[in-house]
Amino acid sequence: MDRGDWRRAESLLERAVSTSGKDVDARRNYAETLWQRGAKRDALAQFEAARELDDCNPGLAVRTGEIYLALGQTNSASEMVEVALRADPKFAQAWALRGSVAAAGGKQREALADFQRALGYAPDSYDFAVRVAETYRALNEPEQALVALETLAERYPPGEAPQQVLHLQGLTLAALARHDDAARTLAAAAQRERPNSELLYHLARAEFASGRPKHAHYALQQALAQDPAHAPSQALAAQLTASNTPVRR
Repeated sequence: MDRGDWRRAESLLERAVSTSGKDVDARRNYAETLWQRGAKRDALAQFEAARELDDCNPGLAVRTGEIYLALGQTNSASEMVEVALRADPKFAQAWALRGSVAAAGGKQREALADFQRALGYAPDSYDFAVRVAETYRALNEPEQALVALETLAERYPPGEAPQQVLHLQGLTLAALARHDDAARTLAAAAQRERPNSELLYHLARAEFASGRPKHAHYALQQALAQDPAHAPSQALAAQLTASNTPVRR
């Protein structure tokens, strides 16, 4: 599993479960390999079998709940949240899952409170901090989102914030109509590691909004080179063409 050899791991763990069916770790890891392969129902069955062996394990309950949520079974996911919180009321991952369930139901304000509580119990968690910022964006509160993202970026040495953080900062700055700042931030994100079409598209939009169609053209060329079928990039290409700034494919 550590080497990413999921097929070999699945074979070994299947044997482990057959040899020692009461080994919780073997079942849990076997379930992870099944999930990785896309055998979702089989994976869920193994997670539940592991829970039968250790029904007070909050981490196992949360992971099972995450599987239920991924399968669209929000009620079962909520039940796993309650199991985890009964075992440990301060278990950060359980509060985060509770937030994810709320977000899936369109209850963004409740989700925000849960993600903030998760972050309070695990203040160093990158994932929880990102979820807080993303939920502020979903609530159309870009000022609060930007504060959350800037706080997260301050954890890193200057110039070393992760690409995802810079990408989200750029989107938030664009929502605040700070298009020059958005373009600079998104350009920095694109240089952090290889950017995907979505990031390049957002960079192109920010450059275009900043009155730099040539820069937008270049970013959009890169986006379309990676994914010629990227619909937002195609739409922006049409907009550039309409503004007499055609995008070559």
